[in-house]
Amino acid sequence: MSTLAVSSFSLHRVLGPLRLERPTPDGGYEEFELPLPREHSLEEFAVLVRDRLGVTAVELCQIQFDSSSEPRVEALASALKVSGVRVLTVPIDVGDLAGGNVGTRERDVARIERWFAVARRLGATYVRVKTGSPITGAAAEERSGLVASLRTLAVSAERDGMRLLVENHGGPGSDPDFLLGLRAEVGPEHLGILLDLGNFEPVSTIGHARLTGETVDESGVDREPVYENIARLAPVADLVHAKAYDPTSDGSPLLDLDRALGIVSASGYEGSVSIEWEGVAGDPWLRTAETVAAVRAAFPKLG
Repeated sequence: MSTLAVSSFSLHRVLGPLRLERPTPDGGYEEFELPLPREHSLEEFAVLVRDRLGVTAVELCQIQFDSSSEPRVEALASALKVSGVRVLTVPIDVGDLAGGNVGTRERDVARIERWFAVARRLGATYVRVKTGSPITGAAAEERSGLVASLRTLAVSAERDGMRLLVENHGGPGSDPDFLLGLRAEVGPEHLGILLDLGNFEPVSTIGHARLTGETVDESGVDREPVYENIARLAPVADLVHAKAYDPTSDGSPLLDLDRALGIVSASGYEGSVSIEWEGVAGDPWLRTAETVAAVRAAFPKLG
């Protein structure tokens, strides 16, 4: 059944450090943290989403887990079961399936599959992986390596009772043609698209700059391509991220969420919606609640 969920990233300012990685010259990865205060554990987040927002499904981002050890995951799964809150999606931001060589891609596939095991234990319906940072029209061997990796991961996800998704996650990978091409090559029965309403340019660059505290010029920004891209992907989307931002300096919306949701609704979309509040001003619980209300208005039948 289609449902409404809240992503843990909506409360990233109070759920502790973000655990990220960056490539190193030797082909490996260096882990680093963005230090953020932890006012709530993931278990507490799920309960608060239920009690404060009336939502009983969550999306748990891999970069916000404090540990992926078996005892930690078992404790989280048990707590979720007791609370009556289910996990809809686990977005996994590990590795680079579009770069490197066969060896590094196989290593990254294995690392991602270890997170599939976590998602499976938590009862997730979807797992989302990164496509790397591919350039549209990149070398054929890089494209074929990405497609092969996604085919392998799709089989693993299906074996675990989950569906594999890729997302317009900013940069060249947000090109609808690129995502639709991947879906066709891997097979739409094996690979789905997670449509993030706020991850098209120029909105995504502005949003990411705000998160890192950078000053960005928002004047004269043409946001029409965002809505055009949403209209292209909405008819084939498996899942939608309803992303909300702080307004621009002149008070206008950086992303008109009501308009974006209207486009998705008009496409006939009947799937689930996961909310991502990605602002930096105001109470994140209040802002997330406002986003919940907007989504419920656009999709009143969501469970």
